[in-house]
Amino acid sequence: MVKMYKVGDGDATLLEGKTVSVIGYGNQGEAWAKNLRDSGVSVVVGSVKDESYERSIADSFETTDIASAVKAADYHLLLVPDEIMPHLFEQEIGPHLHGGGAIVVASGYNISNKLLDYPGNVDVLMIAPRMIGTGVRSTYLDGTGFPSLVAVHHDATGRAGQVMLALAKAVGTLNRGAFQSSCDEETLCDLFNEHFGYVYSLRRAYEVLVEAGASPEAALLEFWASGEEMELARVHMTHGLFHQLALHSQTSQYGQEVTGRLGEADERAERERLRKIIERIQNGTFAKEWAE
Repeated sequence: MVKMYKVGDGDATLLEGKTVSVIGYGNQGEAWAKNLRDSGVSVVVGSVKDESYERSIADSFETTDIASAVKAADYHLLLVPDEIMPHLFEQEIGPHLHGGGAIVVASGYNISNKLLDYPGNVDVLMIAPRMIGTGVRSTYLDGTGFPSLVAVHHDATGRAGQVMLALAKAVGTLNRGAFQSSCDEETLCDLFNEHFGYVYSLRRAYEVLVEAGASPEAALLEFWASGEEMELARVHMTHGLFHQLALHSQTSQYGQEVTGRLGEADERAERERLRKIIERIQNGTFAKEWAE
């Protein structure tokens, strides 16, 4: 079983006297900064001077340019988009890191693809929420927390795991549970979920249903406009992917379990398609394509 960390595993007192820089004040950055502040952590926000910079000031955070935020802090949460992080790290983050500190990524992407040239004297950690930014904030406020994948990628200080768990507790994920992982595993799972074709499969189903004579309104309600999919997603989580079928009619159960199942040849073909997606992620083809 994979190790799951809970509230008792983190010691937030390790953050006393330390400053945490939140680099980027977007959906995740705003949520993390507010959660950390509410947990008693000293926070400085580093941002380019755009709308998010002004929003950070309006939210009463000490807000400065990125290089100055890094210089002022001990631990650094890199919450900027994957595609701009390498350049930003090279120019404004890496040169100002203090030995004995830590950088924290919320996605393994740039670490897994070796796109950050970090110094050997800092810890490299991952706290990757399985939750959008608004949920990171709302579940902190209601006390339920959010699940995360966490990892120590590089332990320069010998206490990287303790720091990771202290930050994880302060940001609120240990209330729900943080699962031991790696940057490679998080990157594979995250990208695969984005690449396997969910939105295209829904659109395809909608189009052929309308082609067969259903009105666009009826088809849209069936697949997503009604909000039923959100309720289904909730019971997938609470009951299980197949156990939730007990909440459906027997006609629905039969359709989903029997009629909806691919034949052997189609099943093999679909698995092969998915394996090719995984191969592109693992061999760096996608990262190269995205960078271009």
